[in-house]
Amino acid sequence: MIALVNPVSSGVFLSAAFRERGEECLLVYDGHFAAAAEDGGPGRRVIHRDVHSTARLLRDLRVRHVVPGSEAGVDLAHRLAEHLDLPRNDDATASARCDKARMVKALDDAGIEVPRQALVTAREDLPGALDHVGLPVVAKPPGSSGSDGCRICRTEQEAAEHFRAIHHRSNLLGTVNEAVLVQEYLPGSQYLVATVSLDGQHCLYELSRSCVDERGGTPTRRYTISCHRLGPEEHRVLAYVYACLDALGIRRGAANTDVRLTQAGPRIIEVNARILGPTLDPDPYFKAFGSSQQHLLVESLLAPADFRRRLPVGYTPPNVMGKAFLRSFGSGVLRGIPGLEAVRRLPGFHSVTSLPEVGTTIKDHALTTGSTGIVYFVHEDEPVVRKSLAVLVSMEDAGALFDIAAV
Repeated sequence: MIALVNPVSSGVFLSAAFRERGEECLLVYDGHFAAAAEDGGPGRRVIHRDVHSTARLLRDLRVRHVVPGSEAGVDLAHRLAEHLDLPRNDDATASARCDKARMVKALDDAGIEVPRQALVTAREDLPGALDHVGLPVVAKPPGSSGSDGCRICRTEQEAAEHFRAIHHRSNLLGTVNEAVLVQEYLPGSQYLVATVSLDGQHCLYELSRSCVDERGGTPTRRYTISCHRLGPEEHRVLAYVYACLDALGIRRGAANTDVRLTQAGPRIIEVNARILGPTLDPDPYFKAFGSSQQHLLVESLLAPADFRRRLPVGYTPPNVMGKAFLRSFGSGVLRGIPGLEAVRRLPGFHSVTSLPEVGTTIKDHALTTGSTGIVYFVHEDEPVVRKSLAVLVSMEDAGALFDIAAV
């Protein structure tokens, strides 16, 4: 049996990938995600109370792998695997894989070039942190996901206001922001690198460029477009990412890494030691890459010999994929999505998922959670995908996609 910890967002598809291979999953949810247990798909469920009792249950059920089903499951999955002495990533760097401030420090200690940063726990320490890092900065919680609480601050006043807004507040993972991470703003192209590792060998699954806008101080990922082939810049980014994975003790399992390629070279934004989220349907990934990260992870655990045969093949995706998190750029009650028909007619359109229901109140357009839908384009020619994404972005900016009634 496989234990999936907090299998929310793309963890639902991970559970399905295990079931496709005939593998039973135990779905473990902590208290914050107890309500999600009702929507986690088939499988036995357990609500986690404490490590000792949950580990005892996993031992009785002869669980042989404990896998994080989302960002919220990374820490608990490792602690359970450690308690049961099951295969896992490096114990010494476990906390660095769950905390962005510790992550950057661990990479710096390993001799990897990283952005300047400071962890601020009190308002009076903020000016000193800004002097050390230098404006502009990115201020964000040290532990969260989906761009939650992330803001670009160009003045001390903006940084102070944002500090007050998120300090001691609950984040998307259900924990309280006891501190705020202030990090050097990194200009340059942004890359997403998705991998699956086994015994310290990393298999590149996806390498994509991200289009990120700044709207009201919030960095907003508009879309990603996969690299069909790797050029010198991509090889440079990939070598840097592999060094980060090694330094963070990621020897097995899925990871996705955000990197900025600056004039001084690649610089880390964050490494997430789990499958890519939010709720990403595997079908367009199969069309673009020949597999999905969920299925590749399952293969590495259940059929490691098959997985190892992939390693010498390298990165040879058959198609290019563009993925866009639909943005409403407005709050209110959804009355319809009139622009969706035009989007479906765009060249290379593959599918759209996670659309909100009519009548839903849309509260936040900045988070990268897929709450207002995800559109996929897949085509053999990158210019076709890029042009369709440009049309989609122009429709969003013009307010031609969603019909929202202000409240």
